[in-house]
Amino acid sequence: MSEPLSEANRSQGNEPALDVGFDSYQSLANSNIRIIVARDVVPPFRFKAGGWELLRSSAEPGSAIRARIAEKGFFLFRVNEDQTGGTELTDLSGPSPDGIKVE
Repeated sequence: MSEPLSEANRSQGNEPALDVGFDSYQSLANSNIRIIVARDVVPPFRFKAGGWELLRSSAEPGSAIRARIAEKGFFLFRVNEDQTGGTELTDLSGPSPDGIKVE
């Protein structure tokens, strides 16, 4: 059974059904920024990310990422330049040295 979502996600009607799969998207403004959401959920930050491009439908994240998606509604991360891993991002606010427009 999935963990409860935050009240903000429920009030927006974005409660993902975590048992149906996940989709992975790439930022159009910065190809190193990725987000994973429950299948058929519109990813947040689409304007700050310059939009999202679907990379993979039916992605299978690990249990830690699933827990984060259950908690926040998404898992946002920056892929390392050498593609060996990545770093979780909390949001796309603030100054960005990577060219992502923050409005």
